Amino acid sequence: MDVFASETAPFAVAIGVTLAIAAIELLGLLLGTQPSAMVDSALPDLDTDIPDVELGPLSQSLSWLSFGRLPALVVLILLTASFGLCGFALQEALRQVLGFALDPWLASIPAAIGAVFVTRHVGLAIARIMPKEETEAVSTKAFVGRVATVFRGVAGPGAPAEAKLTDIHGKTHYLLIEPEDGETVMPEGSEVVIIRQQGSVYRAISKLKPAN
Repeated sequence: MDVFASETAPFAVAIGVTLAIAAIELLGLLLGTQPSAMVDSALPDLDTDIPDVELGPLSQSLSWLSFGRLPALVVLILLTASFGLCGFALQEALRQVLGFALDPWLASIPAAIGAVFVTRHVGLAIARIMPKEETEAVSTKAFVGRVATVFRGVAGPGAPAEAKLTDIHGKTHYLLIEPEDGETVMPEGSEVVIIRQQGSVYRAISKLKPAN
């Protein structure tokens, strides 16, 4: 089968995206950065091994796909690669048995369903054999009481800004913070204390500076 034929176009694109994601991760490793860690920090807390963490519908779906068990980019690679391979396999099987291939967008439906289940089961299999330090699992609830630094934007009432904090294991997390009621704006560079979580935004107060 011609991989660039019109009936396999979505699947060829998926394989191309797979290679692009893998190249980005490899380039990041060569440059000493972690693209997958940056993506993971933007996702909700999906580690289902942490007690007392309640997952919403979106988080449950992502967790079912193995987000939280594996780095996000690894799951994306599994998803795009399995979609492409399932699509190619489906179109080739139809061509061999029936003598024709489906419209590519119609074929994308069963390919997507197959990709979801392949990603789920292959992801679980990989997660079982990957080394994991259980002691380094940190719930977002552990962020309460910790000091964060505003590094992009100015946090004000109804206007969250990006901040970063370091957990007890030295891992950096990026979050959206907003001043607690009655607090003034928090410009870039401000050190704040996280006091509670409200949806995807963390409420914070300005860190008190010690008296001279």
